[in-house]
This record gives sequence, structure tokens and C-alpha cells, in this order.
Amino acid sequence: MHHPRFRAIYSDIGGVLGTNGWDAKLRARICDHFGIETTEVDGRHHLVFDSFERGYMSFETYLNYVFFYVPRAFTLEEVRTYAYNASTAWPENIHLFSQLKRDNHLKLALISNEGRGISEHRVGKFGLRELADFMVISHYVHFRKPDLEIWRLALNLAQVTAEESIYVDDREMFVDVAREMGLTAIHHTSLENTRVALRKLGLTVR
Repeated sequence: MHHPRFRAIYSDIGGVLGTNGWDAKLRARICDHFGIETTEVDGRHHLVFDSFERGYMSFETYLNYVFFYVPRAFTLEEVRTYAYNASTAWPENIHLFSQLKRDNHLKLALISNEGRGISEHRVGKFGLRELADFMVISHYVHFRKPDLEIWRLALNLAQVTAEESIYVDDREMFVDVAREMGLTAIHHTSLENTRVALRKLGLTVR
């Protein structure tokens, strides 16, 4: 049956449906694994990350700027493969959203800050094409959370209002921004907590 109030549910990818694609922890692991000094890498990361996530730079170019500004004993391909292999889907979480979409007749879309290369790899690895009706990923649209435009675009693409929409994210700040825009927002801290929050909204949750 159609839910009287909600027509769409939006979810983040990293931290909700699986591990983050690229974050400080993964950078630290890469530095540790390949024996790289982290301070310089972190400094360089902060200079180029925004361009990377907004789609103005490929993952390879990003890696070149951040890691390969000096000769290394390892290759870009090795670092890229390490990063790709680190992405892990959380099947139970993905299943929850698949079931929610079906049982509550909701459109399901993903809103994510991810850069080129990493994002395509994860979409395939996590089976997100099969899960989502559409995706609004920062590098395609040149906006990134917390830009309000990324949520506006997602609402327009689904042809729903903020009031008809639920948003789930593991980052509290993005939850707050979505809530200020009028979406019903859930801060994802665990699968069980999110299930409880969705049930409280009157959705069918198995």
C-alpha cells in the first residue's frame, strides 16, 4: 500500500550501505601499508579533495597529486587497487533499503559525496544500480554535501517535496542540513536504530 505521507527515501552510501570509499582512516592505512609519511599526504589531500569530489579531477590525478609528488617504490595501480579492495558492502543494510522501497512503494535514491573512479567501482561492487532508482553523486553533479543544491536536485529528479521525503546519513551535520530543508532525517548509527526510526515513521520494516 502507498504510504500516505512519504513518497521517497534517500540514503547516503558510505557509512550507511557500506564502508566509506575514501576517508582519513583509509588514507592512514594506505600510508602505513606502503610506508608513507602521513603529514604531507594529509596536507596535500586537503588542497585537492574538494575538486576531486566535485568531479573536476580523476582518482588517478588525485593520487598523483597526493601520493606521487616524489618517486615511490610502488605504483599508482597498487594504491588504487588497495583503495578499491578496501570498499566493503554491508548486505544487511542494502537489503533493508531494498525491502523498504518495495514494501512501502517508495522511490529510492542515493545522495553521496564520492569522487570519480572510486564511485563507479563501488556502484558495481555494492550492486547499487539494482538497488536505487537513481543516484546523485557529487562528482557527476559538481555539488557536494552540505551544498543545499545536491538535495534540491535529488528532490526535483524524484518529483517529490522535502516533506514527502526521508533522508538517512551517518554524518550528523548532513542529517541536520536535510532536516532544515524539511526532509525527515535519520542519523544512522546502527542498522537496528535506523530500523526503529523507520518504524516510528509508520513504514513497513521487516
